[in-house]
Amino acid sequence: MEKIFIEIGFDLDNNQFGFGRSIEIEFTDGTEERFKFADRSVSKSLKVKSHYLRIWLGKKVLVIDSANPHFAFKKKNRNNFKFVIGKYGEKND
Repeated sequence: MEKIFIEIGFDLDNNQFGFGRSIEIEFTDGTEERFKFADRSVSKSLKVKSHYLRIWLGKKVLVIDSANPHFAFKKKNRNNFKFVIGKYGEKND
């Protein structure tokens, strides 16, 4: 099943002007696709599993999530600065 992440916030990596909204779809084969949030039908067909806040400073990421685990620290291989809130879910069939 496809995983869908809808985010809004400050993200220099994926938004030309820093602030914006985006959708990322993670397919079952492991590939991902990210695009600007414009199609509200994706949001309406989403079965929400959790809401989260992600703060990415350098190579460290703090994730505060409504699902377990509620707090997580992750390490990434590249530097970034990102502050986004979002929701994660799966497509309703």
